[in-house]
Amino acid sequence: MTSVLEGLRLRRLGWKQAREEGFTLIELLVVLLIIGILLAIAIPTFLSVTATANTTSAQANLETALTGVNTFYASNGQSYSGIYGGTGVSTITALDTGLSFVSGSASVKSNTVSINANGAAGWVILAAWAPTTRDCWVVLDQKVTQASSVAYNASLGAGTYYGVIRFTTTSSCVASSTIAVQASTWTQAGFPHG
Repeated sequence: MTSVLEGLRLRRLGWKQAREEGFTLIELLVVLLIIGILLAIAIPTFLSVTATANTTSAQANLETALTGVNTFYASNGQSYSGIYGGTGVSTITALDTGLSFVSGSASVKSNTVSINANGAAGWVILAAWAPTTRDCWVVLDQKVTQASSVAYNASLGAGTYYGVIRFTTTSSCVASSTIAVQASTWTQAGFPHG
């Protein structure tokens, strides 16, 4: 009889332990709520970091392109002539900048730089697109003061100028002598903030 009672007692303990395995519905809902709160905090932070990374990438690529442009200028007899698709000492694409260059078409990503230059007049415009923020970052390098305004609505002397065009919808981030950077946003102290 004791073996039967012992067997029943062990069976009852087994059922009790079996019932305590797993999670209750309340416990699962609490875990899902905690995961939801963490995602609500993490996703906007991730998107903000992505936007900042795209902007920083476009600006850094323009700085690299500017270094390449200045190298070309110095090795081409103080002229931008032939910088893109020309027959000078080399072209901007031959310099090892790690960037793609386009002339007369839009920069569609931060590592593609749109370039426009006038070798005889001594200026070059570089533009790079930051897709997340829809900003077109621009660098204008003028070796001499221009007789007429190169950049849209701006009268700028010799030097390197940084600007941005902020688009609310699709854009055309093309380096051109009439690029629509507002005169008030050009700065010589680096890229504008905000």
